[in-house]
Amino acid sequence: MVTAAIAVAVAAGVIVVAVIAARWSSARSEHRFEIVVGQLDEHMAAISRNLQEAVQRSQDVLERGVGDLGLTLDLGELLERLARQVAERTGAEAAAVRVRGPGGGVATGVHGSEDGAELLDATLAPPDAHPYRAVTLNWSYEPEREGEPAYRAALVVPIVEGGLRTGALAAYRVRSGSFRAEDLRALETLAQLAAPGITNARRFAEAELRAVTDALTNVRNRRGYDEELEREVARARRTNRPLSLLLLDLDDFGDVNARFDYPGGDVVLREFADLLSRAARATDIVCRRGGEEFAFLLPETSGDEGHQLDARLRSELVATTITNVGTLTFSAGLVEWRPNETPESLDARASAAVNRAKRAGKNRLEGDWP
Repeated sequence: MVTAAIAVAVAAGVIVVAVIAARWSSARSEHRFEIVVGQLDEHMAAISRNLQEAVQRSQDVLERGVGDLGLTLDLGELLERLARQVAERTGAEAAAVRVRGPGGGVATGVHGSEDGAELLDATLAPPDAHPYRAVTLNWSYEPEREGEPAYRAALVVPIVEGGLRTGALAAYRVRSGSFRAEDLRALETLAQLAAPGITNARRFAEAELRAVTDALTNVRNRRGYDEELEREVARARRTNRPLSLLLLDLDDFGDVNARFDYPGGDVVLREFADLLSRAARATDIVCRRGGEEFAFLLPETSGDEGHQLDARLRSELVATTITNVGTLTFSAGLVEWRPNETPESLDARASAAVNRAKRAGKNRLEGDWP
């Protein structure tokens, strides 16, 4: 659209040159020259209007494509929309976006394939880490696998916020060598336009993270625990995948506070939370449920697997020297989610199991799973 208008403008320029030449070669006909110039003025005004309208139409199309990106402060949703835009603008079968997330983590968005984020890991930057404009890749496969559906081409563009590269967006196609120069320009434009929205969404996510993070132990607080529990139960209900909850209550912690006052007890809580965080898998969610009670939310985890985690935690705690107290023990309750069970019911069953462990002599696990 803009290209056509510019072509018309170039043609008009040729007319200008021709008219000026005619002026110098035909100075005898001043009146005729004025008529031609007047007609040329009208043509140029029309061309200018057409060019402005074309630019505006192109800008409107661009803004319609990315305008909705700025309408959400949910970073995950924003990245999913951005990934969809990547696919739509390049005609790619799949797309992925990865940026720095809140708290120094990683946030991703994927469209068209669940493998996109994993593929992106290999294409974020060249081995020497020099700044790059874009990365293009073509994959080939063993002859016996050539007929299998697979991505064979990728185009990756960095996302730059405030002069710093904070991530990348990538498009994937099943046909090798299929990305063109206009695809690169489209992704560069998209990355540039999306950067301010990503910055704002990250700031909002960081503020939300602070609101659900326990200031003392740097794990989820009670509000964060309640929100994560509700979210994971909803996921288990939707996917019919296992979910386990492990509650841990430090034994005789009141004696720690009595001997060392609350600052000494705070040190113990921080070190215990650090041990839990180190032991957690990437998908596990560690929370401080309240006081000296902590929780492990274990998505995609059966009760038997949760039992193994409890044993590993006890083994690591025995091998760890905790400031002020040397060794610690905890009583635990482990439950596995039941179909149609509410978050409140799951939490209540785990709490009841902890109480049974306390009554049975402490430093033990009580559970309720198949």
